Amino acid sequence: MFGDGTGELKAPAPPAAGPAVASVAGGPTLLALEGEWRALAAEAIEPNAFYSPALLLPALEAFAADGPEVVIVRDGGERLIGLAPIAPLRGYSRLPVPYIATWMHKHCFFAAPLVRAGDEHAFFRAFFDVADKRGAFLRLRHLDADGPLYAAAAAVAAETGRLVSPSARYERAMLKAPWRTDDYLSHSLRGKHRKDLRRRRARLEEAGTVRFELFGNGDDLTVWTEEFLAIEAAGWKGAGGTALAQEQSSKRFFEEAVRRARAAGDLQFFRLRTGDQTIASAVNFRAGNASYAFKIAYDESYARFSPGVMIEIDIMRALEASGIARIDSCAKVEHPMINRLWRERRRIAALNISRRDMASKALFRVLMMLEKAAEKAREENAPPADADDDDL
Repeated sequence: MFGDGTGELKAPAPPAAGPAVASVAGGPTLLALEGEWRALAAEAIEPNAFYSPALLLPALEAFAADGPEVVIVRDGGERLIGLAPIAPLRGYSRLPVPYIATWMHKHCFFAAPLVRAGDEHAFFRAFFDVADKRGAFLRLRHLDADGPLYAAAAAVAAETGRLVSPSARYERAMLKAPWRTDDYLSHSLRGKHRKDLRRRRARLEEAGTVRFELFGNGDDLTVWTEEFLAIEAAGWKGAGGTALAQEQSSKRFFEEAVRRARAAGDLQFFRLRTGDQTIASAVNFRAGNASYAFKIAYDESYARFSPGVMIEIDIMRALEASGIARIDSCAKVEHPMINRLWRERRRIAALNISRRDMASKALFRVLMMLEKAAEKAREENAPPADADDDDL
């Protein structure tokens, strides 16, 4: 392995199935395999809501100007064993080098390919062959650095004579099952913080009954969606020009994603109300036994009550016995609110993988050395993180 690595990598044993075959799909082909795709997403060894049909299809429709393709991999028996979008990029470490990366858009926070358990090696062998024809190297973005796909990709790269270099490593907050919310918070929050939250909730109750609601089959999704978009746009994201409703492509993506996720049974939509007023709203997407915290918004006129913290704690209680193994915060590195609430961390990293020929390996070594030097400089000059939700 090239680079400093992240410790010993233990990949799952290679499957006994025959050679896998990769192809590139788009448009009608993707729609035709939606049923198979949905089953793959539900059974993937690393659940990833962002590559499920509910989120990836509307993302491709809204943000596909940069030319992504979707690689589908089938085993010798024509069974779908893996899927991932890729896109060509140009310019790496200040050099005009064309390369291939797993595709992400501005509202995508995890990029692990969907791979059926037991088929990791077969998938990556076929996937790497596709990438070799499209760029100087492959960049697998936003993987779980402790997950089976990271390990399998590194192992297959080594087996097939490629170099590997991890980069862009960081940690973000995560909640792992099992948890009992009150017991959990007694360890993650100091007593004075818990007392302050109880006091704020009691003061809010004085203005009207506080209700936490989970979207159900009898609720109007359009009402909930428009409400969320309005709250978000009225706050700091709206002031900064980053609210979903301020860009038609983002708004369209969100509306279609929640609609599709609801149809698939993977939408987790929450809101906190006092009287007839919604003061906080949050959207998670479920994938297998994982939940991904997508967006949260709160009415800033109620900021003194910490509605963002309140709804996150209510979500913890709501999902205690839901069968969810983990909730990924999808938050930035130093998010002050969620980092205090949740103690566990998910290590995220990119994995760069060279082609097999000697010239490509030589170029790869140069690029990775330049990237590591740039990463070191960024770490040394990084400014302190800003809050993007109410603090504790």
